This record gives sequence, structure tokens and C-alpha cells, in this order.
Amino acid sequence: MKKTTLLLISISFFISSAQTLEERKKIIKNYDIDAIEKLEIRLKNENEKVEESINKFLKENKTFKRVIRSGNKNYHLARIIDGKPVYQTTDNVNSAKATRTNFLHNGGGLGINLEGQDMFIGIWDEGIARMTHYEFRESDTSTTSRVENGDGGSIDSHGTHVAGTMVGRGYRDNAKGMAPQAQLVSYNWSNDYTEVLNQARFGGLLISNHSYGFPVRDPDTNEQNSPTWLMGCYDSDAANWDNIPYLAPYYLQVVSAGNDGESSYSGGLLSGFDKLTAEKNAKNNLVVANANNPFVINGNVISLSINDSSSQGPSDDGRIKPDIAGDGTQLYSADSGNDLAYSVSTGTSMAAPNVSGSLLLLQQYYNQLNGSFMKSATLKGLACHTASEDGTRFGPDPIFGWGLLNSKFAAETILAASSEDALITESSVNIGETYTVSFDVSAGEPLSATLCWTDPPGTSRNGQLNSPQPALVNDLDLRIYSPDGNNIYFPWKLDLNDISGLATTGDNLVDTVENIDVDNPISGTYTLTVTHKGGVDTSDQDFSLIVTGAGMVLGFNNNTLSEIKVWPNPANDIINFKFPSQNSKPALLSLYDIQGRQVHKKTISSRNSTTRGQIKTTSLARGIYVLKIKQGNASMQQKIVLK
Repeated sequence: MKKTTLLLISISFFISSAQTLEERKKIIKNYDIDAIEKLEIRLKNENEKVEESINKFLKENKTFKRVIRSGNKNYHLARIIDGKPVYQTTDNVNSAKATRTNFLHNGGGLGINLEGQDMFIGIWDEGIARMTHYEFRESDTSTTSRVENGDGGSIDSHGTHVAGTMVGRGYRDNAKGMAPQAQLVSYNWSNDYTEVLNQARFGGLLISNHSYGFPVRDPDTNEQNSPTWLMGCYDSDAANWDNIPYLAPYYLQVVSAGNDGESSYSGGLLSGFDKLTAEKNAKNNLVVANANNPFVINGNVISLSINDSSSQGPSDDGRIKPDIAGDGTQLYSADSGNDLAYSVSTGTSMAAPNVSGSLLLLQQYYNQLNGSFMKSATLKGLACHTASEDGTRFGPDPIFGWGLLNSKFAAETILAASSEDALITESSVNIGETYTVSFDVSAGEPLSATLCWTDPPGTSRNGQLNSPQPALVNDLDLRIYSPDGNNIYFPWKLDLNDISGLATTGDNLVDTVENIDVDNPISGTYTLTVTHKGGVDTSDQDFSLIVTGAGMVLGFNNNTLSEIKVWPNPANDIINFKFPSQNSKPALLSLYDIQGRQVHKKTISSRNSTTRGQIKTTSLARGIYVLKIKQGNASMQQKIVLK
């Protein structure tokens, strides 16, 4: 997808030390605990039925095994579908610079020094990571591990390699993970539904990585492993995984797309496409394709290609899947042989942790600047919105999704939104209602807007081949209107009748991510609307909105302090400010540095119709700050430069 460039100055409940107790309480305080408990009971019952069906099948079919060893991989019997065994395996075939995550690290180009400090992330895999590995120790001189065994599972090579890609600290420089100071809780995949649900419910889990799934073909016989109808199908697995973030809306599941890019079968949507199975067709997760060593210079993608093994979408209803691409080709990471073992591996198994670890840093940065974490729809929308292409493709596709993860641009967008040079907002809309925001743009400066929402779980299509029936429950619509009223801009969408062709624009009836690009806007005020067209669920639908454009100036709404005056800016020793009082309540003033640290706090009483005051800055370092003022329900943010 063609993206705008922001012109900015670079600047587990199992793990008690990861994320503060207050932060975890804020994440889970509005979760529907009763609904979560009911879902947990249902998922446990379903898992018991699956296990019963496997035991019955193995008893009646003595030649089949629960685990098959082929090459260097294990294939585990996970389902009996249509009377036949379906095996599950890890999504590997045999990085930070490609996805620009290195710009966020200590000493990186953005100067924000993010490495997952005081953050925690989860991993579900064939087995657990080797906790004692040097890559997981807190320091060269410490034996304390940042990895915890969540369920008592046995150590596994694949799980260790994936965990290293997520949180390896760089004991060996080229094995440094995306979030090298983060804490990690490691599980095997046996009870992934309920374990994830409980980590989200009790521990405030924000992100988990899942690099496994049902391959298209059997490893030994090369016969088809997954039934044809399962490819691209919104099945009961997809619906169950959609239910978890719907009830725990800060949680995001990151999933590998699979490595069947070169596999073939008959009966799909189109030869060479339609190879995603089970949860890889869910609406509310983030499914990751494997880019083939993208060529990136100074944060810019010069060339971008897909690894031939990466599984293609879309979902049967035409949804854009995979969602995004990461770098998972020839990744060097920790291995489980001993505490200093390393290996190189390739696959979407490696691309997914490249993305999940990077996204954890974006949550960390957003929390530093805003005092709260993003909902998963905001994080997913931001990742898709800021994804990169190399200029040879336009719009999303069922191979890369929205493009290659660009952590640098995502972090820049978070910073820009903190000073209203961009928009990242979370709101809601009911059926028939319209949310409206306006903004001024300069002629010729590209404009981009992305809408994302966590949709209620849809009706599963088990057994249905290539069903075009949308899995969507609540259909939201994104539109942008030009200043002269002559143009209405529509979001990107795929054409089910031309899967291998370019994306088109129009009324998107299937995706929970909608994006509009206006490449050559005219000068003036553009209006953006989000409407709730309707659906099965009659309650408010929460949504997230991201808007970027060089030179963009946002309009104000009723919950924003208007007519704010701040002077001088840039400032030397004193910052003055005043604005019309919204009510008689005192105003809370806070000043934050670029790393999100509060350096000044003050409460100011209103005087008649105007609230005014000043900040002495002689003791502060020169640089960029964010001034935040809140009075009642109204608030504002202003970028401040001290020279």
C-alpha cells in the first residue's frame, strides 16, 4: 500500500516484574469477566471433545500415530475432520533492520530507546523456550531469566528460536531480538485457547505469538493433510480466536501464515492462492507472511519480495489475509541444544515473532506518551496503516497483506498524534450513527486514513467450500469527502473474481481493516466519516482510527479544548498559555519529554471565562516536549520546542 511520510524530527500475571500492577488493572478493568468465564468453560468442553475424537480414531486406526517425525519437524495429530486425521506443526522451513525496529532500540535513529523494558509478551509453540539460555538472561553477569515456563512443558528447539527472535537480548549481536529487555511467558500449544484467555483476563496480556498450524500436505506421503473446505474457511477455530479479543479488547494474537506457498491442491479459489487454515482466517488477529530478506536503506524499502514458501490468502469471503509481512528468512536466533546454542531458520514461524516483538515496543511507546496502552484494534490498524511497499505495488494483496511492517513509521505516527500532527483515536458508533472528523491538508501532500475494529465472532462455515458469505458481523464504513464536494474516496478491497489482480476501491463488505489513500489532495478541509451500516450485534461497535498526512491540521470536536494559545514556541525560559475555560473545574497541566517521562505537573484554577498560566523551563534540557492539558472531559496536546 502506498503510504504517506511524516516529516518529523528524530528524536503475565505469571511475571510480577512485567508491566506494573496498575497498568494491568487498567487493561482488564472493563473486561466482561462473566462472559470470559463462560467462554473458558465452552472452550474447555470443546477441547475435551477434540481429545476424545482423537483417542477414538487412534484406537480404531492402529496404523496412525499421534506424532509423526519427518525431517527435523514433529507433526502432531490435532483434529479429526470429516473422519480423517489433520496434523499440526510449526511454521518453519528448514529482522529488526528490515522492519525498521532497530530505529526504536537503544541508540536507534529515533532516540526513544525502547527495548521492551517492563513489558511482557506471550508465546505458544510446540514446546517452551530454553529459559536458561544466555539470550534470555537479564545481563552477562546474571543467571536470572526473563522467560518463564507457563505450563510445565518441555524445552523445544522451535519455541526457543521463536522466543529468541522476540526477546533475545543480543548476547551475540546478530541474535538480538525485537524486544531484548522484555519478559516472556512460554507455553506449549496443548491448551492455547484457555491459557491465552486466562493470561489476558488475569495478567493483562497484550500480545502473543503463535507460529504453528495445519499444513496443506502430509509430510511423509505428500497427500493432502487439511480438507479442501478448510482452506480459507472461517471455521470454528477462527470464530473462537475472534471471541477472545472481543471479550479482552487489548489482546492481539499474532499468527504465522504458514509455509505452503509452493503446495498445490484442487478446489480452491484459484491455483496458487487460498492456503490459509483455521485461525489464520480469523478477523481480529494479525496474520504474518514471510518477506524474503527485504532490502532496506536508511529506513526506506528498496526492494521487497515474498519467500516462495509463504502461504497465500485470501480468506474465502475475500478478506485481506495475510494482514502484513515480516522478515522471516534466514533468521539467526537462540536454539535449545545448550545455553549457548544458536541456529538459522526460515519461515513464517520466524516472520511472526519479528512482528510480535516489534509491536510490543509500539505498545510501550504509546503508553509512555499517553499513560495507557492501545486496544488491539488500534495496534493492528496502526501496523497495517504504516506498512511499507517498494513502489512496485499499490494497495493490499493476498500475498503480503498491507505490506512490510514499518516500526519506524508507526512510532513516528504515535509521536505525531501526541502533538495532533496525526490522529490515533478510539471511539464507538451505533447502527445508523456517523462519526465525523475534519482536517486541513496541503495540496499534493498524500493523505491516508485507516479504520480498524474488533468484530464479534461470526458464524463458522465448517464444511462449506469457498463460501463467499462474509464472516463480518458489524459492517462499518470509512469515507473521505473532498473540500469541493466533488469527490468521495472509498477504501481498498480485494476482488473475489480477480484474486491475482490489483486491489480495487469501493464499498468494503468483508474486512475489519479499511484504508483510504488520497495521493494528490487539493488544499482545503477534508471530512472523514465512520458509519455503522448494520449487523447482527445491535450494541455500540468500538473502532480505532489512524490518519496521517504531511502538514495535516486536525479540526476540533466538542471534547477538545479549542482556541488554545501557547507562546513563545520555540521557547527559552518560560512557556505561557491560555484558553477559554470549558467549565469551572481546575485544569491539570502536564509536560512530557520525548520518552514519555513526566517532567512537570501542575493544577490550575479557572478564572472567569479564561484559564491561563505559565511554565518555567530553565531547569529542563533543550529539545522537544509534549504539553497536555485536561479540564473535565475536554483535553488538548501541544508540541513544545525548547531552544
